Amino acid sequence: IPIFLVNTNIAKTAVPVALLSEETEELAKAMGENGRTAPCTYCSLHSIGAISEEQNLQYSTLLCGLLNKHLEISPLIYINFFEMVVQNLAWDNTMFKVFIEAYHAKK
Repeated sequence: IPIFLVNTNIAKTAVPVALLSEETEELAKAMGENGRTAPCTYCSLHSIGAISEEQNLQYSTLLCGLLNKHLEISPLIYINFFEMVVQNLAWDNTMFKVFIEAYHAKK
């Protein structure tokens, strides 16, 4: 089941509803999925210092349970976990790494 994500600065109201369903259906056919367009979800969880194999299993159980409860799409729930590194993050007008270093220097 393909999921094609589009980020655009075009207003949501300007995007025809048919575009999304047609894209998914045509892409599924092109990928040999025989037009399989069963409901599914693809999620991303980003965190600083709280991503690990052990923790991700807990998150997966929690999040899949909630998504299935409210959307009824099990087992087609996919979650991608991302460990965010401080040297690639900005926060409050500075780099997160600078903030952390300053915090630890005060201790």
